[in-house]
Amino acid sequence: MPEIIRDISQLSPEWFSLRCGSIGGSSIQAVMTGGKGKTRQTLMYQLASEILTGEKYGFKPTPAMEEGIYREAESRAKFSLITSLDIEEVGLIKGNIEGTHCSPDGLTSDDSGLELKNPMAHTQVKYIDEDRLPLEYVKQVQYSMWITGYEYWWFMSYCPKLKPLLIKVERDETLIKEIESAVIRFLAELKILVDKLK
Repeated sequence: MPEIIRDISQLSPEWFSLRCGSIGGSSIQAVMTGGKGKTRQTLMYQLASEILTGEKYGFKPTPAMEEGIYREAESRAKFSLITSLDIEEVGLIKGNIEGTHCSPDGLTSDDSGLELKNPMAHTQVKYIDEDRLPLEYVKQVQYSMWITGYEYWWFMSYCPKLKPLLIKVERDETLIKEIESAVIRFLAELKILVDKLK
């Protein structure tokens, strides 16, 4: 069973330490880039360096990311108001395969997870117009369901003065199998690289 880490806060030093050398949801797109693509290879070197040094790669939020972090509590409260669901904040969830984890924005009282996005206004307008799970988050959300075993996952993007986009995402077993295969292959290559450089 996946291990839920509840006693640490996201963005804390302990949280970064637990994620060291591990594939998270935001990295799955790079993992699944075919062959030796630049993003995949860059991630490979990054995670190898974390394993070899014991230090997490530096995190420098952009102004847009800082704005999203600032608004996260507000968007979480908005989600609860809309859905009447309670949210438990957790640090991260370790996957059944060593070297995998996800850091949900919450676990909900209907036995699912939550992915919150707090985009700039123009991006939120785009999301509302398209009225679907944004393509750039499809793999991330399915990865989180693979890690946790949940049957569905909530996605909400929120920007003040605009209506939120709320999507209930069902499991896609075909994509989840592709994700699992890609992760296993990536981790095998990562081990070879780390062993070579020790």
